[in-house]
Amino acid sequence: MVTANTELKKQGKKSAPRVWYAPDARIRTRAAGASAKRIATWVQTGGGLESEPDEQALFAALHTSAFHATERASGRQIPKSQRAEWLRRWYVIRDYIVKRNFPLIYSMMAKFRSAELDRDDLLSEAMFGLAQAAERFDPWRGFRFSTYACHAIRRSMIRGSKQASSYRRRFPVQHDVSFEEPYQPDGGADLYIERLQHALDGNLGELTDIESRILAKRFPAGDRRRSTLQEIGDAVGLSKERVRQLQNSALNKLREVLECDPVLQ
Repeated sequence: MVTANTELKKQGKKSAPRVWYAPDARIRTRAAGASAKRIATWVQTGGGLESEPDEQALFAALHTSAFHATERASGRQIPKSQRAEWLRRWYVIRDYIVKRNFPLIYSMMAKFRSAELDRDDLLSEAMFGLAQAAERFDPWRGFRFSTYACHAIRRSMIRGSKQASSYRRRFPVQHDVSFEEPYQPDGGADLYIERLQHALDGNLGELTDIESRILAKRFPAGDRRRSTLQEIGDAVGLSKERVRQLQNSALNKLREVLECDPVLQ
């Protein structure tokens, strides 16, 4: 079973973060840098601080790390090795903030209903929303992080649900087991499916090998079981979120082909 802990490990570590910091003078001082170092060390080892840092201190350390991880800070060039170390601290603190707020994920999922996403996909969307909230939260605007994060998590789940619904409308598949009722296409849908198959057979969307493999597993022919994003990720050695991105990329390519198909005009 996928948990928020395993999902977090699969996200974020494979691609560089969109390092962003609030342009506040408080993150530019030597004291702020020293505090960020102590907090990162405390997160990793549990030592160096007398007590757990509060929310304000954690986000101040996160933004300070992001500030020093940028190529230029305070108008001076920062050595690459130092920037890499600050980026590592950014990851450490960001991941700790996300893990500390896992209860928000399960609370929001319990209140959210979606016929388009299974529990694993919903968890992935919620995790993505929480991670984005941690990265973009400005601690000096007077809001609590939990309030900001709940809105971000909900937006992410709604967006994921709408995307899944849109893909199913644009790419009706008779053998998609996620539909509660057997799909009964009309004549127009029959033609759409025929042209979709034509695009796939001729690779008119110029899909990569991995994109083709993902679509074949997500929308298998005949009575074969549809693979989940997690299963595909395990099979091809990619994170679940990366599989989702490749699937969406492939579907976008096919949509562009079908929109230009003269037979469907």
